[in-house]
Amino acid sequence: MTVYANRGMSFEEYITYANQRYRKTGIAVVEKQHTLFKPIRNGHGKIVGCKVEEKATVDFMGRYRNIPVAIEAKHTASDRIKFSEVKDHQAEFLDDFVGEYNIGFGAVLVSFNLERFFLVPWIFWSVGREAWIKSKGKERGRAICYGMAWEAPGKASVSADELLPQWEVKPNNKYGLPYLSKIDTYVHPAIARQVQ
Repeated sequence: MTVYANRGMSFEEYITYANQRYRKTGIAVVEKQHTLFKPIRNGHGKIVGCKVEEKATVDFMGRYRNIPVAIEAKHTASDRIKFSEVKDHQAEFLDDFVGEYNIGFGAVLVSFNLERFFLVPWIFWSVGREAWIKSKGKERGRAICYGMAWEAPGKASVSADELLPQWEVKPNNKYGLPYLSKIDTYVHPAIARQVQ
């Protein structure tokens, strides 16, 4: 099996490769969302720098089958990733995107050293993030959704082993990183009716 991440691709390039493969099959159209920059010019009109004009909401947006998707990609070179890696403006956007009735699918796609990958539905990541922000480890958050239950570790960060095995994405030859295919197991009509 060819693992493209091990060929020197960055995590973002790996996701983009998967998105291109999904688009070729007609299953999905998911694109990178770019940060808007405003050029800074000197007195002669020459561009000498830039500043962020508007922060990107999440890294990737589009549709998978008939499901709107918003994906925030996070990579860590350690064995843990902080819940705070998803910034406040991104969390607010994902809350709004998913909405009260889970019409849109939001998730955090996590890479641990480009060796293990997890597509964590936003509802679960949000519970871990909020539990840490509000209680600083005194309470553990719990979420039940898509027929799955997860108890957040009650820490500022999470390891791969503390995430649900159902969230792990295994690389393959067809898509490289078939992360969007995980959505089928999360929002399949039979499972979606069980959303709590």
